[in-house]
Formats: sequence, structure tokens, C-alpha cells
Amino acid sequence: MKKSKTKTNNHSSWLHPSQWKTGNETKLEEGLIINDHYELEKKVGQGSMGEVWKAVDLIQKAGDARDCHVALKFLSQDFKQHPDALKVLVREFHRYKKLNHPNIVKAYGLDRFESTCFLVMEFLKGMSLKDFIKNHPNGLSLKKAEPIIKEMAHALAYAHKEGLAHLDFKPGNVFYDTESKQTKVIDFGIAQPLEQSDREKTRYDVKDLGALTEAYASCEMLRGLDPSPRDDIYGLACVTYGLLSGKHPFNRKNAITAQSEKLSLKPIKGLNRQQNKALLRALAFEGADRTPTVDDFLAELFPEKKKHPFFLLLLLIVAGFAAWYYFDRVKQQSEDINKDGRPPTTLEQKPCEDTTIIALLKKAEEYMLKEDYIYPPGENALEKSQKVLKLCPNNEQAKKILAQLADYYEKRAQSKLDKGYMGACLDNIKNGLRAVPDHSGLVALKARCQ
Repeated sequence: MKKSKTKTNNHSSWLHPSQWKTGNETKLEEGLIINDHYELEKKVGQGSMGEVWKAVDLIQKAGDARDCHVALKFLSQDFKQHPDALKVLVREFHRYKKLNHPNIVKAYGLDRFESTCFLVMEFLKGMSLKDFIKNHPNGLSLKKAEPIIKEMAHALAYAHKEGLAHLDFKPGNVFYDTESKQTKVIDFGIAQPLEQSDREKTRYDVKDLGALTEAYASCEMLRGLDPSPRDDIYGLACVTYGLLSGKHPFNRKNAITAQSEKLSLKPIKGLNRQQNKALLRALAFEGADRTPTVDDFLAELFPEKKKHPFFLLLLLIVAGFAAWYYFDRVKQQSEDINKDGRPPTTLEQKPCEDTTIIALLKKAEEYMLKEDYIYPPGENALEKSQKVLKLCPNNEQAKKILAQLADYYEKRAQSKLDKGYMGACLDNIKNGLRAVPDHSGLVALKARCQ
């Protein structure tokens, strides 16, 4: 087991990692102890800006934690020469803190080791979609690929809602766990704010980093234009096409080259005309012709099935019978009044037991089982339960679901607080208070995390 050096130099410049002086720089290798906190196990990834190592959190291990592995992302030796290297890493860390979503990798902290900085991140089990697609050279059926596609899309839709474009969406930046069946998007290293005013605050231009992957970049990205959600939609459609066919839509040629060569998209067998058209639109070379939002892409690729005419006829018959029964009861009650002069017992109104309430509660329960607690937007247990309470303020089942959500996020917040992750603690408290605003445990934790 190799010990790391802990020398520091008060004259080093925090803004320029390449100028940090710590004597002979220690080579990253298996068994190296980083800052008496992490032990490197193996290198698991390499990119233009950094390399990623699987490591053991020694504090978690000493405390008998069930899973004590983390991922450490170090600035690469070459990238440290870039004048904005540290700013890039710091911005990436703050983006992860902002993007609290089950389909986006989590970042726990930012630290320095000798002449470099590194991110401490959630270690992801499974494999990248790059390797997954290689293992499925003929692609998956749309039915099998649907959960993966939707979870990737939900992650991007959430990022866009939070004002960020990923800008490097490719199979290598999506992880899929074949056991848990969970998909996570990684590497927001060159992500940019969608609002120009927010981009101006960064004081550096990520276009100068040269880190985008051309085969998955839109024409606008290659031309250096302002970022847009449509840039990520092009990348998402490329990955989706690869997942369904085993191939890149344009043989890995970048969008500008494919456009100039007038390459056409080969339809995927197993998809109907509308679904192939959805991919074609999302892969349009010009942004104005491309699908505008992630939700639109999903709606076109997975259209709602139309109800059979016979089913609609049956609904009309049932509705007609219900209307006849209702008015017959009203008529009978009116006749009862005329007979003995006493008002009849009115039909009980049960707004909390109507079909809308029942359907909403059923959905909420389904989302709880799927662990879709607060995401994706509009289709989660929290929002369905809140809709029930708007219609029926005293519905006990909806209150119970919201209480379960609040308790769940209280436990998560307590866990983050115990580890010293104040930002993650506050994020979980915020989510829990959305379910129960006056939850005593969450309110108490909030005071401790601030």
C-alpha cells in the first residue's frame, strides 16, 4: 500500500494546477492512498480532460459501510496546462450539485492532491452504453430499449429544465447497470448554461476546450454556435439509433460531413413508419428542422396507443346506462316527495371516490413501486398525490404516500449529513419538504445542514 505525499506550497497558484509545486509528483497507480482518505483500486476511464479511478473510501470502509466505493476524476496531465483547467472542474462539480436527479451521476466533493484537483463521485456499477452496444451488434428491440431511452431522456429533460445543455451526449457518457436496470448520464465537463447571461458569468468559453465528440455533435456545435436543447437531442437520437441498430446513424461521420455528402438515414427494422420518422426528425442536420424538446422526441417515438373503436363504443354504452340510472333515481325521488311530502335521501356525492381520484392514487402507488418519487416531471408519486389532495384534501392514502416520501428523504438527508455532504443534505431536505412542508424531522435537519 503506497502512501501519498501531503506537501503543500503557500506560493502555489490555485488558478493554475500545472504550476503547483510539490516535489516529485506521485504517479497514480493501484494501491496509492490519496490524502489518507481514498485508496485507488483501478483506472476505469480516460477522457480528454481527465482520468477516472475506482477507489475505496477508507473512512466508509472503517465504518463498515455496505458500499464504500467511489469514483475519483483527476485532471489529466495534458489538460492541467489549460489556463481554465481548475475552473472547468469547479464548474462541473457545481453542475452536479445542481442536478439532483436519479438518472444523473452524483458528485460528493472536490479536493486537491499534489499538483492536481479531483472530483469525488458516485461509483457506477455496470457498463457504458458504448460497451453495451458493442455487446449487442444487431441492436435491441424498441420494447427492451424503451426503459434505457426514457431514462436517458428524462435526465436530459431535467438538465434542460435546470438551464443546462450537456453538449457531449454519447454512448460513453451513459452508464447502464444490467442488474438494477438503471441508466445514468455522466460527464457534464463541457456542459453550458442555456441562457447567454449565465454563460457570460463563467468568464471562459468551453468552445476553446476542444472536448466535444464530433460523431455525436450537432452542426450548430461544430460551427461554434450558442448551445440549445436541440444539440442534446441530436446526441440523444444518435445514441438511441445505436441502441436500436448497433450502429451509428451516419457511420460515425460528423453532422456537417454527413450533410455535405447527403447521407440518408437507414430505417430500423422493427420500428413502424412513425417511429422511424421520429428518429429522422431528431437527427435533422439543421436545428430549425430538428425535434425541439426531449418530451416531443419521446412522444413521437413512443406514441400513445389509440383506443379500439369497439372499446370506445363500449364506453359510450356504459356512460349512457349510468346517465339513465342517475336520472331515473332523481325521477323516483321526485315522486317520493309528491307521495308523502318528505324530502328523499339525496344521492351521496363521493368526490373522493370518483374514477379520477382512484386513477391518480393507482398511478402514485405504481410510481412508488418504481421509485419514481419526484421524477420525471409530471409522472411521479409526489405530483400525483398532490393532485389527489387538491381534489380531496382529506384523502388519507395520498397523505400516507407524501408522508412516506418525506420520511425517505429525511433518511437520505441524515445519511448525507453524517458523511459531511452538506449540499446533498440540503437537496434531499428540499425534496422532502415538497411532500410535507412542515415535516418536523426535515425542518430540524435543515437547521443543522445550513
